[in-house]
Amino acid sequence: MASKVFFTNARTKPGVSLLDKMDALCEASDLKGMLSKGDFAAIKLHVGEPGNLSFVAPQLVRRVVEKVKRTGAAPFLTDTNTLYSGQRNDAVKHHLSASLHGFNIETAGAPFIVGDGLTGSDYVSVPIEGGQLKEAKIASSIYNATALISIAHFKGHISAGIGGSLKNLGMGCASRAGKLVQHSDVRPVVKQENCLGCGKCIQHCPASAISFTDEKKAQIDPSACIGCGDCLAMCPVRTIRNKWAASTSALQRKMAEYAAGAVYGKAGKVLFFNVILNVSPQCDCFANNDVPIVPDIGIMASKDPVAIDFAAAEKVLAAEGAPGSAVGHMCCGADKFRELTPDSDWKVQLSHAVKMGLGTMDYEIEEILMV
Repeated sequence: MASKVFFTNARTKPGVSLLDKMDALCEASDLKGMLSKGDFAAIKLHVGEPGNLSFVAPQLVRRVVEKVKRTGAAPFLTDTNTLYSGQRNDAVKHHLSASLHGFNIETAGAPFIVGDGLTGSDYVSVPIEGGQLKEAKIASSIYNATALISIAHFKGHISAGIGGSLKNLGMGCASRAGKLVQHSDVRPVVKQENCLGCGKCIQHCPASAISFTDEKKAQIDPSACIGCGDCLAMCPVRTIRNKWAASTSALQRKMAEYAAGAVYGKAGKVLFFNVILNVSPQCDCFANNDVPIVPDIGIMASKDPVAIDFAAAEKVLAAEGAPGSAVGHMCCGADKFRELTPDSDWKVQLSHAVKMGLGTMDYEIEEILMV
């Protein structure tokens, strides 16, 4: 049976804003019907690395928060600490980043709680069946919540190809130890003939696994590498790449299994939003955001994380590449995500999530026409 995906386009007019459209999606997807008085409702989002401006606007999040409050449930905003260096790898810096971007009570209407605690070590081991992994290390605040609402910014991703609801669940709900498990097969290598010797990868490596050769070319010690991918993001000439496409496929399969762990014990209490606006070529973990790869498309809501991600991806593929963007030369129907990350087949995460019982790639769009 096809899963229902509710969709509203990005167009607005006087009297109909994107905030109004978010309200309509909450109603259509029956947000209030899945919540009960006294529920702790985790609203899982990404606050954005300082310097990045493509994250979901906190004003959109506030509309969901307000709907949750009307049911008598207690909403809180949450994300987990990062594996790589930056401004979100401990709870103190993470809170400061969240507040800087408006993810606080004043702007978004609910408190922000770092799901896996001060240092990323606060988690619960959740059993997983049907996959490679036997357990998932899920952030304790997310595990202990009785309901989970994912609000994902849909965009490209340097390792997974796409970042949507499944990535927001699988990677985003994992503790730092859980993220390390998922990245354990990622082993980047340096194409030294193109290396500039700028040292950015060395500066940002959290494991001190990168050094210079005598010729001042970067080299990675595979025994020290933790597979976080920070160096891939930092290299200005993209001369650091994953060694095998198989490594990104393994990451995606583990990510899908962790997504199953994130919704463990929450049957009937999970809802997903994909915000397909400012579709950046890479994730909001970067301290910058490049030109959106397609024009703004809209927002989706669904109870099925697989269906909503596949529907969002197909909307992006159907759009023409935005002029001046990294895929500005690509026409309607072309796979922009494979162009951006040729070593990563983004459909792996979807097919494995289907195997894990998370949903289906068979979807039916119900459009909410307001403009």
